[in-house]
Amino acid sequence: MKLIILVFIAVLTSCTAQKISVYVEVHKPYCGGAKPTPEIAKGTRTPFSNQKVAIFKSASNKTTPPVFVKFIELDSLGKWIGKLKPGSYDFFRAEKTRSISEIEKKHRKPDNEMYACVGEEKLKIWKETPDFKIEIKENSDLTITLSERCFVGLNPCMEYIGPKPK
Repeated sequence: MKLIILVFIAVLTSCTAQKISVYVEVHKPYCGGAKPTPEIAKGTRTPFSNQKVAIFKSASNKTTPPVFVKFIELDSLGKWIGKLKPGSYDFFRAEKTRSISEIEKKHRKPDNEMYACVGEEKLKIWKETPDFKIEIKENSDLTITLSERCFVGLNPCMEYIGPKPK
């Protein structure tokens, strides 16, 4: 009887939501210019302040789509504290839940000699790729780092192609 009670308690506690703390930061790389100090060469890190992040329960296999769980709102320091049930999760910037046309409307700039559009196929891949994947088993603290690209930052639509030689 004691064994049944212990198993029951173990099953109950394994299914309860776990407290997690998430910190999201943005890494901006050093993109050239004057010779940097070793510290500047590492780039800078800033909080992903006041942003929304979509959380999806990861698909158990390739044919099953991920299941939306909820949006979380990061505070001014890029932090969120809440609960998630044990399991695998994919985190996406809320922007990735928008349609490709909405993303292009917001971020696409005219092509010129310095910048070009990445194209719809690359944008589709970007949308479908989680910014971070996690496995929740117990209470945990997570740090998610989003990486900017030189001269375009987090803009998913544009890529820097640099000045063209004349």
